[in-house]
Amino acid sequence: MTIKKTYYPAKTFDDDIDAFSKLYKEKGWTFSNVDPVQLDKDAAEQRTERAAHAALESKYNHAHETFGVAQEQRHVRFSAALKAARGAFATDKGVMAELDRFKRSVARAKKKAKVPGAAG
Repeated sequence: MTIKKTYYPAKTFDDDIDAFSKLYKEKGWTFSNVDPVQLDKDAAEQRTERAAHAALESKYNHAHETFGVAQEQRHVRFSAALKAARGAFATDKGVMAELDRFKRSVARAKKKAKVPGAAG
């Protein structure tokens, strides 16, 4: 059994549910299984939860960017130290072998195999 993804309506949903709730009451509509009080409550909860979600997302974005900037600074210092060590021990094969583990691994995209009979 697969788990379905959560459905997220359009960003305009906040405005849509609020406007529809007001229209529903203004027109005096009544439909079975539709509670106008619940529509009002849903609109209010949507606004409140959207604001809380936006605040949390903003806090995350700030923390993420702060971490990224600090990590970049640490990497610059690490890189400088590594380059200094490589320069100082350029002729020492033993030390250079130890420093080899700090080489950046390069992952290359694999070439797609050609399918016989395919155009291209």
